[in-house]
Amino acid sequence: IWVSTFHSTCVRILRRFADTIGYGRDFTIYDTDDSRTLMREICKYLNIDTKRITEKSILNAISKAKDELISPKEFEKNAGIDYTQKIYAKAYHEYQKRLKDSNAFDFDDLIYKTIELFQTNQEALSYYQNRFRYILVDEYQDTNTAQFHLIRLLASGTNPAGVREYNLCVVGDDDQSIYKFRGANIYNILNFEMAFPNTSVIKLEQNYRSTKSILNTANEL
Repeated sequence: IWVSTFHSTCVRILRRFADTIGYGRDFTIYDTDDSRTLMREICKYLNIDTKRITEKSILNAISKAKDELISPKEFEKNAGIDYTQKIYAKAYHEYQKRLKDSNAFDFDDLIYKTIELFQTNQEALSYYQNRFRYILVDEYQDTNTAQFHLIRLLASGTNPAGVREYNLCVVGDDDQSIYKFRGANIYNILNFEMAFPNTSVIKLEQNYRSTKSILNTANEL
């Protein structure tokens, strides 16, 4: 049984299969300071005026793009004639190039590149679909688009008879979604039954934490 975050799960997967997408298995993981240092170098290289377009704004744009599974090429295409978006696109392209040259991933790459691995390596995908026959995700209302696609890839295996099935259980409450500013996609839970047919929904509507007098007071407020 694996009990871990999305990112630590992806690290374990990439340590085994990173070489199949052009990285060494001994890759390093850049933290926030490493990414800022790299972006500072890129801004100098591309002559980006960081007083007008900050390194932080560029990194935020790149992070958001990876959460939505938008590649540098797609980002450039979507930028159109918008000056700032074109700058972001150039920086994104150079950023990914330098990460790969250094055999490194940033935090967002861990999920982004694991999805790329599964989309290009059926052997790796099948291995983990068979490895994880049952999947449980907690706090599902705070998952982002990339995490949704990772779950769907892992959960969409077949049973011994060759029939596709989803042995997936998620726990969440759409009223408690608080991480939109970090890329959380509320539609992951709202549209769950559309994404995964034949879903059984079990509602836990009883309050298990507070006494009736506390609940009555809270409801009056």
